[in-house]
Amino acid sequence: MTPETIAVSPQPRSPLDRSPALLSVASALLTWATFPPAEASWLAWVSLVPFFSVLGSQRPARSIYFGAWLGGLVFWVLAIQWIRHTDETAWLGWLVMATFLSLGWPLFVWLTRTAVLRLRISPLAAAPIMWVALELVRSYILTGFPWYYLAHSQFRMLPVIQMADLTGALGLSLLIALVNATLTKALLSWTNPANLGHPQLDRDAIRGVIVTSALLIATLAYGGIRLATSRFEAGPRIALMQTNIPQSYKNRAESTKIIADIEAMIARLAKAKERPDLLVWPETSYPHGLVQIAGGLSASELETQGKVYGPNREPAWYNEQKRITDGYLLELAGYLKTPMVVGVTLYDFARGGASRFNSAVVIEPGKAVSQAYHKLFLVPFGEYIPLFEVFPWLITLTPYRDGYVPNLSFGRETPPLDVNSWRYAVAICFEDTVARVVRRGMVPDATGRAPDVLLNLTNDGWFHGSPEHEMHLAVSVFRAVENRVPLARAVNSGISAIIDGNGKIIASLPKMTEDILSVVTPLDGRVSLYTRLGDWVGGLCLAACLAVTVMAFLGKTRHQPISANLPGLPQGG
Repeated sequence: MTPETIAVSPQPRSPLDRSPALLSVASALLTWATFPPAEASWLAWVSLVPFFSVLGSQRPARSIYFGAWLGGLVFWVLAIQWIRHTDETAWLGWLVMATFLSLGWPLFVWLTRTAVLRLRISPLAAAPIMWVALELVRSYILTGFPWYYLAHSQFRMLPVIQMADLTGALGLSLLIALVNATLTKALLSWTNPANLGHPQLDRDAIRGVIVTSALLIATLAYGGIRLATSRFEAGPRIALMQTNIPQSYKNRAESTKIIADIEAMIARLAKAKERPDLLVWPETSYPHGLVQIAGGLSASELETQGKVYGPNREPAWYNEQKRITDGYLLELAGYLKTPMVVGVTLYDFARGGASRFNSAVVIEPGKAVSQAYHKLFLVPFGEYIPLFEVFPWLITLTPYRDGYVPNLSFGRETPPLDVNSWRYAVAICFEDTVARVVRRGMVPDATGRAPDVLLNLTNDGWFHGSPEHEMHLAVSVFRAVENRVPLARAVNSGISAIIDGNGKIIASLPKMTEDILSVVTPLDGRVSLYTRLGDWVGGLCLAACLAVTVMAFLGKTRHQPISANLPGLPQGG
């Protein structure tokens, strides 16, 4: 039984019970405007009111769910249009991804109407909980796409985002959704035809306004206190290299120019008055592969493993590549007299088999390469193709041709990088948008020591100056607040930036430029509840969502008119 099979009482319609498609599309456009490039962040607190009013619609079910899907499609087509910049054929992947993500909107409507109509849960609780539960689910599907949370629209609103150190970004999403639900309830109650021309708020609406107002005041008060009492200590001076390498796969044919540009920037940095404690390169900015060969690995086994990545390459080639690359990077570090964290593709030939990682490696003057972080969160269709063995045609959704298939290996651990007296956690590329991945690297070790700084090495050159650059920065701001840690981003094509533990962007470089940003990092000694507990708010919302789904399918329902309990519609008999 679905919510729409319950008997409908013949009731006068609210003047706001209009076309579900029109209302949903209106919310889609308003919500899209809250994010970059428009950044009308204040709209987030009201943008879902038209869509939430659809929850109480007495229109036919097909109209309600089609309208919700259309709104979701409009939002996601606009939001992720930057995907089409990756390749001239990427429009197909853009539309497929937008269509898939759009299904979340009608699913949200079904879950919320089920909770309200069949389980008699207040819509003021059901709508925010279901919205946040689906945001959390989206962070896991196909390794996850945790972008465009409601919270991300507020990345420049410092007093508002401080709550993220308690609840994560999902806690702020919950508050924004609650404000939208409360306004919807109040508006529909005020315009209820049953009031016979005398506008008034019902008791539920009044209670909702009081509770929501109290939570908003508490959030702002907490944010103000956290900002006023924050104290930072001077940490390492970090130089962030921002390259502007055109993304034609950064192949070998371009390696000479790439190296020349990097050497020119390092030469300028060497002449700077203030020498940095660390130079950070962007993701895979070094154009040649870095080779690691396990001690004792036989030449025959190296040859067997090496043919996976180059059918005609002999063991001598890999040994020579290792010698040249290690020597060159050590020479650069020695010239600069500064340790470096370099973004590379790392070929690891071990006794258990070969792996190819997207890595960040430490290069210190006079020392062998001994520390590396391998990316855990690989991007589907960019760094690996899910289900490629079953569905080879999926290669058409990527920018890769001529038989090349991306097949990077997943990293398995989150080792910190210790350089001099500082400890650095690392997130590569979109990993800084995945809260659970960053948190995993921020948990203190057995001695109780946590990383001092979070480094993000990214290649945003795929997106050609699109709003993706600003949106990526917006999402990353929450990792700094959630874990109360400064975040240093070195990005190909930009936006490279230093973000303090309050989420304030204290320095940045314009996108699509080539430069080095050198800043003393403000260390934050605070320990956050979020680092200890993770997405507990999202987890509770998801548990409630699953409970509603199970109870609905088990038939645990109380029959009632469809208009009962929905926001502002007349209470039927």
